[in-house]
Amino acid sequence: MSLHQLRIAWGASLLIACGGGPPPSQPTVAPPRAPIPRTRGPSCRAVADRMAAVIGEHAPSEPEGDIHAHALYELRCDTDSWTDEARSCLATISSDDEADGCLRLLDGDQRRRLADDRARLAADRVDAHE
Repeated sequence: MSLHQLRIAWGASLLIACGGGPPPSQPTVAPPRAPIPRTRGPSCRAVADRMAAVIGEHAPSEPEGDIHAHALYELRCDTDSWTDEARSCLATISSDDEADGCLRLLDGDQRRRLADDRARLAADRVDAHE
């Protein structure tokens, strides 16, 4: 072996021994699991049931309003694909203030469409009573 070959061999072994080789591959680490697993929110029917019940508490003389409000909320929830978070919130309300807070979880277009439908329902009720 020539002196040149010996130097190359020695330098290569020194590089390997000192960690001068390619970096080891990073081990794949799974992300930590959430302590509470996310679950799917309640159905739009459950949201509509709760909303209609709360509305009915304020207008017991108009039971047909509960049916229409139920249909309105179920339709908007299904059609607009309300999030699990919004459905979970709305399915547990017990007051108008809580409902208002939950409705803030909807995006602007969802809130606008709901408000438009509620206004139409209110106008239809006024027309029906005249």
